[in-house]
Amino acid sequence: MSKTVNEKVKNQFLNKFGVHIKTLRTEKGLTQEELAKRCNSNTKKIYRTEKGEYDFKFSSLIVLAKGLDTSIPELLNFDYPENIFENFWTEKLPILIENT
Repeated sequence: MSKTVNEKVKNQFLNKFGVHIKTLRTEKGLTQEELAKRCNSNTKKIYRTEKGEYDFKFSSLIVLAKGLDTSIPELLNFDYPENIFENFWTEKLPILIENT
């Protein structure tokens, strides 16, 4: 059996991360448009990040931190879902192929 990411836990993390990013943005008095411009990105990506719908690469954290004029540790300084580390992986059942 192989392991795969537990989508429920991942989505909980992304939702909480998005709320945190929105809080940081609004505390700095930035609109989504202004943050997108600072990140050399687009408003749709900022919107999707804040809604917990955008699962991006690590390099995007660097760009987001720069756009918010903060650090990566500050980006990740929020309450994670309680079960993020215990339940991040789930067992993936193997696909059985029958010969016919």
